[in-house]
Amino acid sequence: MTLTSEELRKVKPLIVAVVGPTNEGKTSILRTLTSDPKFGEINAYTGTTVRAEIQKVFYNGVAEILQLIDTPGFQTSTEILEALMADPKVQANQGDFDLDDILRVTPSTDEDFRHDLRAWHEIARADMLIFVVNVVENPAQSLFKSTLCLLKHVGKPVVVAYNNLREDSGDVAQCQDSRDCADNNEDIVPRRLADNYCKEWDEVLIKNCFYLIQRYDAHHRIFADEISLLKKLSVLARDPLTQRVLSAEIQERLLREKRRLQASRTILAELVLDVACYREVELNVEPNMQTQRLRELTERFKQNVVRREHQAHEQLLETWGFSLSVLEREMLNVDENAKLYDHFLGLDAKRYLKVGGSVGAAVGAAVGAAVDIASAGLSFGAGAALGLFLGGLLGGGSAVALNAKYDAKGKRLEARVNLPVAQEALARGILLVEQLQCRGQALEDSVQALVRAQPQPIEIPGVADLLKSCVSVAEYSTLNSEKSYPFHRLAESSPLGRERKSRDEIVASLASLLSQRLVDVE
Repeated sequence: MTLTSEELRKVKPLIVAVVGPTNEGKTSILRTLTSDPKFGEINAYTGTTVRAEIQKVFYNGVAEILQLIDTPGFQTSTEILEALMADPKVQANQGDFDLDDILRVTPSTDEDFRHDLRAWHEIARADMLIFVVNVVENPAQSLFKSTLCLLKHVGKPVVVAYNNLREDSGDVAQCQDSRDCADNNEDIVPRRLADNYCKEWDEVLIKNCFYLIQRYDAHHRIFADEISLLKKLSVLARDPLTQRVLSAEIQERLLREKRRLQASRTILAELVLDVACYREVELNVEPNMQTQRLRELTERFKQNVVRREHQAHEQLLETWGFSLSVLEREMLNVDENAKLYDHFLGLDAKRYLKVGGSVGAAVGAAVGAAVDIASAGLSFGAGAALGLFLGGLLGGGSAVALNAKYDAKGKRLEARVNLPVAQEALARGILLVEQLQCRGQALEDSVQALVRAQPQPIEIPGVADLLKSCVSVAEYSTLNSEKSYPFHRLAESSPLGRERKSRDEIVASLASLLSQRLVDVE
């Protein structure tokens, strides 16, 4: 859909007031809808938003198309409704009233009514409303009944947004976009459906003539719900030009989501190729030094693999709009008697000490880093968890993770990563992308992440076969140094060299295969 510069200059922003009783999640929904984790203030106390705040949405960074107004929460709807019913003018109209009457009877000097009065003034200047409903709250409460009664008299379109549709089941949680969250994947502690009042809210809203109802959980973003909400706003807009530009914004969001998924697939393809083709070579290794040099080589493997995976995770966080700050990079001491509860694991880390021995696990943990992205609503100790797992795998049992060969004649020691290490990294990356895709911007405090250090393998047809065909080509991995290459590198002009695909081509092929799991939005 093409919009001319002249049309963009003529666009008048659609003013949408986000309203509802206090602590229903209005600010949270705006944070997620606009991908702005710093908008407004969020906490568990009543009446956190005390003044109206405006979040503007621009199309292509040029035309202002939306003004989303975060209003103070309703607290005195029952008292306002009682004042209306006692008002002589309203009584003369047989109980009928409008927005002007609401503003007229709401006390302007009473401190108890100041939040509500500010909200009603913003409603008066808005084109339409988003009424936020916390579905874990019973609609039978008098505040909700009174609020609905007031809203249906304002004479403006209202879209009802259901918030807090899911609740935590344990310390670690996950929402897998539009898929059923009650699957049996043991690597996920799934969110269960909340003990909510959706059915009761449906009945109450229809009874009060509110028919435009949209699921939109601020904490667990489902992209299809986001698009559906914007489409409802577009339909309700009266100006044809505004409708066109909102439709264009929807298409732009669809393209952005596809770009993020494509970028994520490429990041993971580069990661898994780097790890799968990674090798280390030690030259001039005397037979009596073989064991010691292999131990040193293994430590180098651990550090480089962990750093490479952390780099990929940072790229994924940036791709999905989450800021990352490194809080600390400190050595972790882990032994058989120690207990390390890592929020990234969601488990006592001693479970992973058994993977390859406590010594290997301790060394692995030591190369980790604790990272936090609390400003964007997600926190995880990635370094500790990944280091712990790889430490156990590589340090305690190199036969599991490494394929080492020693050439006594040439005094050459060479080791390669076995495919399970790359496959574990790929599984962690895929699970992280799936979490980031549905991660809302609502939470102010750090929370536990989902991805465990040792997830179940994720089988994607074609990936394993492609990696097996690549592992012998050292040039495919950016982790390899020049001495890691074979003594006689394949010349690009040789017949075999011409047949071999470039690294970029292999990455593109892997990314295409990953689209079977990380599917583009429609």
